[in-house]
Amino acid sequence: MSSQPRGLHNFISELRNAKSKEEETQRVDKELANIRKKFTGSSSLSSYNRKKYVWKLVYIFMLGYDVDFGHSEVITLVASGKYSEKQVGYVALSLLLKGGDQMLPLVINSIRNDLLQPTAALRDVAQSLALCSIANVSGLELCQALHGDVRNVLLADDTTPCVKKKAALCLLRLIRTLPDVLRAREFSPHVGRLLSNRHLGVLTSSMSLLLGLATVHTGEYEAIVPIAVHVLSLMVLKGSCGPDYLYYRTPSPWLQIKLLKFLQFYPNVMQDADEPHVQTLRAVVSKILTETDVSDSINKSNADHAVLFEAVNLIVIWGAAGPTELRDGAMRLLGKFISVREPNIRYLGLMTMARLAQLEGSAESVKKHQATVLVSLKDADISVRRRALDLLFVMCDTDNAEKIVNELVVYLAVADAAIREEMVLKIAILAEKYATDLKWYVDTILKLISISGDHVSDSIWHRVVQIVTNNPAGDLQSYAAATLFVTVASKRAHETAVKVSAYVLGEFGFLIAEQPGMLGEEQFRVLHQHWPVVGRMTRAILISTYAKLANLYEECRPLVAPVFHRNRNAVDVEIQQRCNEYRTMREAFSPEAVEDLLREMPPFEDKKQSALEMRLREKDQETKDKNVWLKEGDKEAGSAGGGLDKGSNNGNGASNGSLATGRGPEQKRAEEAPAAPDPIAPLSDFPLADPVDPDPPAHDTTPP
Repeated sequence: MSSQPRGLHNFISELRNAKSKEEETQRVDKELANIRKKFTGSSSLSSYNRKKYVWKLVYIFMLGYDVDFGHSEVITLVASGKYSEKQVGYVALSLLLKGGDQMLPLVINSIRNDLLQPTAALRDVAQSLALCSIANVSGLELCQALHGDVRNVLLADDTTPCVKKKAALCLLRLIRTLPDVLRAREFSPHVGRLLSNRHLGVLTSSMSLLLGLATVHTGEYEAIVPIAVHVLSLMVLKGSCGPDYLYYRTPSPWLQIKLLKFLQFYPNVMQDADEPHVQTLRAVVSKILTETDVSDSINKSNADHAVLFEAVNLIVIWGAAGPTELRDGAMRLLGKFISVREPNIRYLGLMTMARLAQLEGSAESVKKHQATVLVSLKDADISVRRRALDLLFVMCDTDNAEKIVNELVVYLAVADAAIREEMVLKIAILAEKYATDLKWYVDTILKLISISGDHVSDSIWHRVVQIVTNNPAGDLQSYAAATLFVTVASKRAHETAVKVSAYVLGEFGFLIAEQPGMLGEEQFRVLHQHWPVVGRMTRAILISTYAKLANLYEECRPLVAPVFHRNRNAVDVEIQQRCNEYRTMREAFSPEAVEDLLREMPPFEDKKQSALEMRLREKDQETKDKNVWLKEGDKEAGSAGGGLDKGSNNGNGASNGSLATGRGPEQKRAEEAPAAPDPIAPLSDFPLADPVDPDPPAHDTTPP
C-alpha cells in the first residue's frame, strides 16, 4: 500500500474505519463529488492526481458503488506512454467498462497501438496489459474490431512466449463471445504450428485455445490429432519436460489432460489402427494405465490420477473400436480405485466406471464390483453416494435388478433429502424397465410412496396409471385396485397414494367389488376420508372418481350427491365446474350417453424419450468447452428407456390431472383450452432430478 498515493491510502483507511454503512456511504458520496469536481473543474490534472483519482474510482467500484463518470480520464491513462499511467488505465478499463459501453470505440485505437506498435521499452508490458483488458471487457464490438490484431500477435514469430500465452487465452475468450470470429479451415494450420512450439507454457495455452476451437468446429481440427499425439508421447513415453513444468516428477499434467480431452473429440481415430500415430497413442494410454498408482504425496497422486481418469475417458469414448486389453485394464484399475479410502479417487472411479459400464461387453466385469458400489452408497460424502447411485443405475439388468432395487428402497428410508428425489426416480425407472412381474413393479412404487411420498413426482404415479391401464391382460388391474384399496384405507396414506388410488379405483374398482369389504360403498368411504386433508388437484381427481363410482353402484349415489352439492360453489373453479357438471349430467344426457361418458379411459399413448439424454443436455458445464459425453446419449438412453406396455393401443391421456371421462364435458373443456402435455407420460419423458451435479468431490483432484 505504501507504493500508492497517500490520499488513496488515507481514503481506504477511512472507509475501513467507518462504524456503519451509512457513514461509509456518506464518505464515498463526498469523495465522488470531489473527484467529479476535480475532473470537470481543472483543465489539466497532473499525472499523480489523475492516477490517484482513478484508483479511488476503481476502489469505490469494487465496493459495489456505481461509478458513471471518469471514463475519459481512464482512456487518457491508457493512451499514455508511461507504464505507471498505462497500468492504472488498463486496470480501470477492465473494471469500469463492459462490452457494449458507449466509450469503448474511443479506446479501441489505443489498444490496437499497444498490440501492434508498442514502444520498444514497453513492448511486452503494453501487449500483455492490452490482451488482459480485451479478455476482461470482451463484448461484441471489441471482438469484431480487435480479433484480427490478437490473432496477429499470437502468430507473429517475434512475439515472446509470455505474450503468446496471453494472446492464446485472449483469443479463446473472443471465440467464446463470437464463435465464428475465426475461419476454422484457414486457422487450423496455424494451430498446428503453435503446437510445435517448444515452450510448454505456450503449448498449454494453445491447447486451451484448441479445445475452444474444436468445440465449435470439431471436424476442421481433426488433422491436428497426430500432432497432439506426438506432443503427448514426448511427455509420457520420453519424459520430455522442462523443470519449470515438472509437477512432482509428472511432466506437465495440465497439458496432458488438455491433450487427452482434445483426443476425446475424435472417437473414430482407432479405426485407422495401422497409422503410426494411432499405434503411438495406444502405447501412451497403455503406459498411463500401467504406471499410475496411489502415491504417498497427495499432490502427486491427484495429478497422476487426473491424467489417468482422462485416459480412461478416452478409452470409453473409443467404445468397441478401442483395444480390448485397454478396456480390461481400465476396469481393473477402476475396481481398485472405488475401494480406496480417499473420497476424491473413489468419486472419480465410480463416475468413470459408470461410463465404462455402458460399453458393450463390459456388463459382466462391472457386476463383479456390485457389492463395493453398494457400500459406497452409504458413504459419508453425498457426492460419492450420487456417483454410486449413477453406477448402480447403469449396471442394473434383468439378472440383478430386483436385488439392486430392493437395496435402493431399503437405503431410501435413511437417505438424505438432497438425494431422495433422484433416487426415487431412478428406482422407478429400474423397476419398470427390468420388472419380470408387473405386480412387483406396482408394489415397488407403493413402497416409494410410503417411504418418501413427498419426493414421488407426478410423473411417477402417472406412469403407474399408464402401465396398469395399458395392460388389461392377466390380473394386474384387479391386483393394483385391491392393493391400492388396502393402502388408501389407512388414514395416514400419503396424498400421492390417494391420487393413484382414486384413479385406479375409479377405473378398475369394479374388478374387486365382489370381494369382501371392497364394495363400491366401501371404496367411496376409504377415499372420502382423505377429502379434508388433500389439495385441490387431488380433490379434482376424487370428484371424477366419485362420479364413476356413483354411475357403477346405486348405493354410492346418496353418498356422492351431497359432496357435489356442497362444492357446487367451491372457491376453486376446477372443483366447482366438475361438481356442477357431474351433478347435472344425468338431467342433460340420456342414460346411454352418461354410461358412455363415464366408462373407463382408453389406453394411453406410450411415449419414449431418454431422461438421461435430457439430463446431459441440461447439465451446466463449468466451461464452454464441448461436452463429449453428449455423443454417448444414445448409449445412456438405453439405461433409462423402455417400458412394460409395448404394443399397447394408443389413446388420449388425461390433461392437468383431469381423470374423469373420455368424452363429454371434460373433452369439451380440453378442446377449448390450449393443448397441454400428456401428464401420464413415461418416466423417460421427465428429466432426472439433479440435472446439475451440485456436489463435486470434497477436494478437487485436478492439479492447480
